[in-house]
Amino acid sequence: MKAWMLQQPDGLQALSLTTATKPIPAADEICVKVAAVGLNPIDYKLTEWGYATWNYPQIIGLDVAGNIDSVGANVHQFKVNDRVMFFADPRTAGGFSEYACVKAVAVSRIPLTLSFTDAAALPCAAYSAWIAVHDKLQVEAGQHIAITGAGGGVGGFAAQLAKLAGAHVYAIAERQHHPRLLSYGIDAVICPQQNVALKLINLTEDRLLHGVIDCISAQSGSIMSALIRYNGHIVMVANQFDQVPLLATTKALSIHEVALQGTYAHGAPEHISHLADIGNNISDLVADGHLSSMVEKIVPFDKLSQALTELKQQTHSGKIVAHIST
Repeated sequence: MKAWMLQQPDGLQALSLTTATKPIPAADEICVKVAAVGLNPIDYKLTEWGYATWNYPQIIGLDVAGNIDSVGANVHQFKVNDRVMFFADPRTAGGFSEYACVKAVAVSRIPLTLSFTDAAALPCAAYSAWIAVHDKLQVEAGQHIAITGAGGGVGGFAAQLAKLAGAHVYAIAERQHHPRLLSYGIDAVICPQQNVALKLINLTEDRLLHGVIDCISAQSGSIMSALIRYNGHIVMVANQFDQVPLLATTKALSIHEVALQGTYAHGAPEHISHLADIGNNISDLVADGHLSSMVEKIVPFDKLSQALTELKQQTHSGKIVAHIST
C-alpha cells in the first residue's frame, strides 16, 4: 500500500510517499480502507518533533475516514464496508496511508449523506472543540464566549458549536478568516491587531465574558483572562501553561486544558470511547447542515506533503483534506 512515511524527525523534507505493508488488525481493532485524511498543524509539527514511541520510518497522520476493510476477532459492533472515521492514537499514528488500523472503541460511524472528505476534516479539530465547548465550559444559551485563534480548525469548530449552544460568540481571527466565520452566524469577528479588550467590553456591555477558549498560547490566555467575569472559565487548547503563567486574579477563574493527544496514553477506555461518541454527534451535525466541516481545499493524496507546507505557511482559510483515489 502507499503511505506517507517520516524517515526521521527532520521536518517535512524527511516525509516521503512510499510503499508499506498493509496492517493486520489486532483482536480489538478494525482495519479501514482509507478514503480521505484530514491535515492539521500537529502533523507538520510532528515531522519536526517526532514521537517517543515511533519507530522510523514511521507512517504519520491522525484524522481518517473510510470504509472498514476487516475487523479483529473480538470486534462485533462493526462489519466490513461500514463507513467510519477516527482520531488515531498518536503513539502509532498511521493515518496517512491506504489502510490504517485503530481500536474499535475509538471509531465513529458516519452518515451516508456525509462525504469522506467532510468526515476526515473533523476528528482532531472538531473533537477538541467539542471538549472545550461542552465538556469543559459547558456553554449555555445567553453566555458570552470569546475564542482566540478562531481562524484555525479548533477555533472555527468551537465558534460554531458555542453558537449552536445559544451563546453570544466573539471570534478573534486574522482578516482572511472573517468572511467564513461571519457565514457561520458568529456575533462578532475581531482582528487581533484591533483593541480586542475594548471591543469585548463594548460587546458585553461591561459585563465581561463567561468563558474564553484560547487556541493561541499561554500569553494570549493570560491577556484574555483579564476580560473574564467572576467565576468564569478559560480553556487552554495550546496547552502551554509552563511557558507563561496566567495573570494572578481575584476573580476565582476556573482553568481547563484540552489535551486530545493524551487521550490514548493517559485516559481510560471510557475516555477513548467518548471520542467516538463525540464523532457520532459531530458527524450528524455536519450531515444535517447544522455545522460546517470548514473544508476549503481538497488535494490528491500524492500532494499531501505540499499541502502540509501550505498549512504551515498559514496562507489558507478553513480545513485542508487529502483524498485517496479508490
